[in-house]
Amino acid sequence: MGARWKHFKTVWKHKAIVYRECKACGIRWQGIIHDMSKFSIEEFSASARYFQGNKSPIEAQKAKEGYSVAWLHHKGRNKHHWEWWTDFDENGEIIAYKIPSNYVVEMICDWIGAGMVYGGDKWTQAEPLNYYNKVRAGRHFHPETERLLVTLLKTINDEGLEKYHKVCRDRYPLLTDYDGIYIP
Repeated sequence: MGARWKHFKTVWKHKAIVYRECKACGIRWQGIIHDMSKFSIEEFSASARYFQGNKSPIEAQKAKEGYSVAWLHHKGRNKHHWEWWTDFDENGEIIAYKIPSNYVVEMICDWIGAGMVYGGDKWTQAEPLNYYNKVRAGRHFHPETERLLVTLLKTINDEGLEKYHKVCRDRYPLLTDYDGIYIP
C-alpha cells in the first residue's frame, strides 16, 4: 500500500476520533470541519511524502528540510492551533491572545485524536496532560487560556474522557468568556 493511501487513512482515522470527541463535547460542527485543510495540495502531498505511520509527517519534514510547507499552511487555517492566536508586538515579542473556549476544547480533542492514532492501544487518559507537559516550554498561551486548558487536561487525567465531555457540554455556553470560571 502506497504512502499516499496510508496517509489518507491515517488522516481519516484522526478526523473520526476528533469528530467523536468534539461531538461528545458539544461542538459537533467543529468536529466535522476539523483539519479539512489536510486534504489541500499544500498539506496532503508534503505529508504523504514524509508519512511514517507512527508520528506526524510534519516533524519528519521539519527535520529534513528545516521547515514544513504543510505545517505553515495548516496552522494558518485552523483555529484550534495555539499559533493561530499569536502575533508580535512592536518589539518583536510574541503576544498570546485569549483563545475562545470552543477552540481550546477542539485543541484538546485534536491532541486526543493524535495520541490515539499514533499511540494506538498504549493511549491512556494521562496522555493529553503528559503531551502538554512535554511541549509546554515551546508554547505561548494567554494566562486565562492556559488555566482553562490545564483544568480540562487535569479533568481528563484525573476523571476520564466522559467527565471531560460532560464538563464541556454542561459549561460550553459559559466557556466563551471563562474569566475566573471554576470547572469541577
